[in-house]
Amino acid sequence: MAERRKRRAGSRARAAAQETKTDPRRKRRARPTPVWLMEQGDLDEMARRRCLLVLSVLSGETPVTDAIQEAQISRGTYYQLESRALKAMLAALAPGASDDGGSPSLSAKITELEQKVVRLEQEKRRAERLLLMTRQVVKPGSLTTGAGRPPKTRTRPSSKTSGRTPSTSSTKTAPSSSPAPAASPTATSIPTTAGATAP
Repeated sequence: MAERRKRRAGSRARAAAQETKTDPRRKRRARPTPVWLMEQGDLDEMARRRCLLVLSVLSGETPVTDAIQEAQISRGTYYQLESRALKAMLAALAPGASDDGGSPSLSAKITELEQKVVRLEQEKRRAERLLLMTRQVVKPGSLTTGAGRPPKTRTRPSSKTSGRTPSTSSTKTAPSSSPAPAASPTATSIPTTAGATAP
């Protein structure tokens, strides 16, 4: 048991010695606030102050209590600002994020929606103009022309005959098959020689 404690203590001491070792070629120094953040003129002043406040707390330069007393804000307000700043930082540092900090899909969606708004405004103006011209051309008045179309008379088949009406071809009289009557002998003449009549 004592040996284990000695081993643990020895490993802790070695780890502490390695941490205290410094590279003699390079001296450690604190990272100053970026100059562009302090001097760039197109940044919003309120956003700049909030950014410096959050960075000073997160870097350990200023405790939260001192920072909120100096800025005269509540602790809840500071933590809201800090969480918003960290979320924006994560979105800006995500792979494929655009230079303006937004994700490419979000900026593309915004551009697409702006184009859609322009197109819809044009269509609305066109429809309003068409409605105005229609009202100028078509004068208000009656929507009907009078009594309307006369009722249609339907010819219904007679109820006296049953079934369908016969066709015209079936109603023609057929030629009779009986032989024609014989002509009387007086009515016919038989030619003879010398103009004499036959007995």
